[in-house]
Amino acid sequence: MTVLSPTSILIGMGSKTVLVIEDDHSIARLIEIVLSGKGFHTHICLDASSALEIFSRVRPDLVILDIHMPRRSGFSVLKRLRQEDATQNTPIVVFSVLTRGKSVDQLVRMGASDFVSKSEGVDALVEKVMSILS
Repeated sequence: MTVLSPTSILIGMGSKTVLVIEDDHSIARLIEIVLSGKGFHTHICLDASSALEIFSRVRPDLVILDIHMPRRSGFSVLKRLRQEDATQNTPIVVFSVLTRGKSVDQLVRMGASDFVSKSEGVDALVEKVMSILS
């Protein structure tokens, strides 16, 4: 594991690259373990600001995005990624404690490709990632 900045972690293997933007280190680590086991390159950012910087260098095939983060919300990250030509077509799966409803509808209108509630678990998230990238 190579530390990119004080708040981001980079590991790699496999052919598809996934950027995970998740401020909870335990959840981020669990996603990293499961995705790496499935053969994905996994870049984990523990805050939104470093994620935007890393995104420009890594160009992932898919982004997993938490919504509730300190300093900068997932809503603002989603908006920013959809405004950039280079990132507007990258699939973004929101993985959040939100439940389906108005907030999720707003995320889809803003350009999220899909949504998985954290209550559904990491396995449901990985299934969604594999479905989108297959």
